[in-house]
Parts: sequence; structure tokens; C-alpha cells
Amino acid sequence: MSDVKNYEELLGYAEKIVVEACEVALNPGIDLKVSTKSNRNDLVTAVDKKVEEIIARKLADVTDYPLLGEENHSIDSFDGRVWVLDPIDGTMNYVETHRDYAISLALCEDGVPVLGVVADVVGGKIYTAIRGAGARCNGKELPKVDPERPYSEAVVITDLKEINALPRLIEVLKDSRGHRRYGSAALELVEVASSRAGAFVHLWVSPWDIAAAMLICQETGALVTRLDGTPLDVRHKGSILAGWPTVHSGIHDRLIVQAM
Repeated sequence: MSDVKNYEELLGYAEKIVVEACEVALNPGIDLKVSTKSNRNDLVTAVDKKVEEIIARKLADVTDYPLLGEENHSIDSFDGRVWVLDPIDGTMNYVETHRDYAISLALCEDGVPVLGVVADVVGGKIYTAIRGAGARCNGKELPKVDPERPYSEAVVITDLKEINALPRLIEVLKDSRGHRRYGSAALELVEVASSRAGAFVHLWVSPWDIAAAMLICQETGALVTRLDGTPLDVRHKGSILAGWPTVHSGIHDRLIVQAM
């Protein structure tokens, strides 16, 4: 096993492993064997499990860090360095629309993401970031998001359940450029990081959904918090509000502050 310590070196290995896993997702060579988890729309396939096992095995060849994976890998704690993996984020899309799904891999140190890779598998885009060193897409640096543009001049990414649960969100959307939904939290966050959407609002995300993409957002100047504005601890499931600075503050004020 290589003694890999440097973030750049670790990111190089992680990106290479994710790119190889993309080929497996595109051409799995096995039956999907679709099954459900928590509900009829919470899907898992044999490919999710195959991709996770392949990535886990290849990571183990490089480091001895524990892995938290959505399907089959658990950890005792987030102490030290821990890999966090979603082998296919957007499994419903993988099964039904065959696009808008991602492979997401992050390395956390004591629960803080320090490097991340998000692959838009069908789109052929690989987003990467190292904490404090900026974010890239296919090797090209992502520019900083606009710090002053308000949500009235931005697209907001959210879902029907958030709209139903947050009545004030309807007014936000009416005043915005409109809303979108892609079905993969990782891809929705990199839309914010890439300045294609001003914000992402979601009531419930898991560590593997956001660990890598959260870092990519932060490295482009976007703010990422819980919906109530408190710090987002990636170790725990919960809500997320990610957005360009003025978009984030405007939505937070409309949803939370004015509701008090």
C-alpha cells in the first residue's frame, strides 16, 4: 500500500478511481436488479453495489482510511481521515432517465471535507476541489460565484416536498428566475458552484449525498448551511441551503427570519 499523505496526490488517485468507476456505471455488464430501501422511490441496484465495491477495493490499495459508503460500508467514527462515497447519486435517474446521476467521493478529516470528486457520468464532467485551493471542472478552474446577485435574478433548485413543507418558499420561487430539480443532490450542488443556479434547498440529505459537492460549492464562494442558517456538519443527516452569498442570505431571510 502506498503511503499517500498529500492532498494533491490523494485527489489524483481519487479522480482516477472515480473516472474508472464511471465506465462501470455506463457499461455495467450485469442486470440492474432494482430493489427498494426506505420507500418505493428509494431505489438501489446491483450497479450501485458493484461501483461501491470497486471503488472501496481501489481506495484500499492506496490508503488505509475507513470508508463510509451509502450501500455497504459503515464507520465507527469520523475521527481522522475518512472516505465518504455515494456510488450512484440519483439512482432513480440511473434506472428511469439514464442521465443526471453522479458518483461522489470525498475525503473528510475529523468530519470536515478536505477533497472531493463529483462525476456527472453521462455529462462527462468531473468536478474536483481541495479545501483552500479552489474547485475545477475537467481540470479548468471554476470562477467564483457572484457575491451580490440576489435570488430574484437566479434559478433555485428545490423539490415538491420542500415547496409543500415551506409555504414561504413558494413566494421565493415566484420572485426568482424559476426553479429546477435534477434528482441528484451532488449534481444540484455543482450547478450552484458552476454559477448555473443560485441556490439549492433540500430538507434531508445524507453525508454521502453532499460531502464532495459541498466542498466544491464552498471553494467557489457559495455558502452552505442548514436551512436555519446554522453550520452544516456533514457527519449528520439534515437540511441544506447552499447558495451564492446574497442569494443564500435572501432565501434564509425569507424562509426563516421573516417567519419568526
